[in-house]
Amino acid sequence: MKIALFSDIHANLPALQAFFKNVEQKKTDAIYCLGDLVGYNIWPNEVINEIRKRGIPTIAGNYDQGIGLMSDECGCSYKTDTEKDMGKISISYTNSLVNPEERNYLRTLPAHIKSRVSVKQ
Repeated sequence: MKIALFSDIHANLPALQAFFKNVEQKKTDAIYCLGDLVGYNIWPNEVINEIRKRGIPTIAGNYDQGIGLMSDECGCSYKTDTEKDMGKISISYTNSLVNPEERNYLRTLPAHIKSRVSVKQ
């Protein structure tokens, strides 16, 4: 069984599209997203809707939680004051882009996914 795992798309729609193209070529049996759909880039709604359209099981990343709750904190571990300042700008910008329906979806993402995989011998 081929399983594709991905995470940290951070609203980068072209990267997500390239990932999906690669997964289709590899003919995977299952796809799981390990979170952080949004943040840092300009396509948060489009990325969320691509995941939803495909029904991909997804757990909430720290950025997803922050945006889902419309927080001004993403839970990121920025090390310098400059990074912290840029992080505040980023989460504020992302909050301004995300539509209510997509924000609600982020709030529904679980912290864990349990899956049973059958291995053919």
